[in-house]
Amino acid sequence: MAKILIADDEADARELLLRGLARHGHEAIGAMDGAEALRLLDPSYDVLVTDLVMPQLDGLGLLRSLPSTVPHLIKVVITSFADKERAIAALNLGAHYLVEKPFTAQQLAEVLGRLLEERGQSATIEQIFQLRVRAMPITDRERQMVFYVLKGLPNLEIAGLLGIGEQSVKNYLSQLYRKLGVSSRSELFHLVFPI
Repeated sequence: MAKILIADDEADARELLLRGLARHGHEAIGAMDGAEALRLLDPSYDVLVTDLVMPQLDGLGLLRSLPSTVPHLIKVVITSFADKERAIAALNLGAHYLVEKPFTAQQLAEVLGRLLEERGQSATIEQIFQLRVRAMPITDRERQMVFYVLKGLPNLEIAGLLGIGEQSVKNYLSQLYRKLGVSSRSELFHLVFPI
């Protein structure tokens, strides 16, 4: 199915994922950190799954260092949504999906299946977010607001981009959260990036 590189410094977790993905028909290879992942990475890989916190070269450093020879690479980041700043940084560095710990190999395989089906449909971060929210029962303006929220922009900056006041942004977000059945930016992340 797909050739997958998993960069995770936790050997047991990495091995569980490698075996689980192999059971789903994937060819999965492990790397103990971002530096080893860069050495192993070549154009034959379809997917990179990387933890954010690793020695030597962390997940963000790995995303920054990806060679231009792998433009087709699907990038999945293992994270904790509690570490929102790193998650946002990963998205801004081109991550296609965030997977929150803990998760199973089965759940990761399902996410990868969806991403492999979508491959080629999205290139920019805005297109990735639009793809994620297209099925939501919201207006185009609300989709734009979700995009800005997921990019980690503060309300004041969102207000400037939309040409409205900061209080209006707060009101719109409150209504949007109610409409989507969430109550915070963190819950919105979970809605857009379910596991």
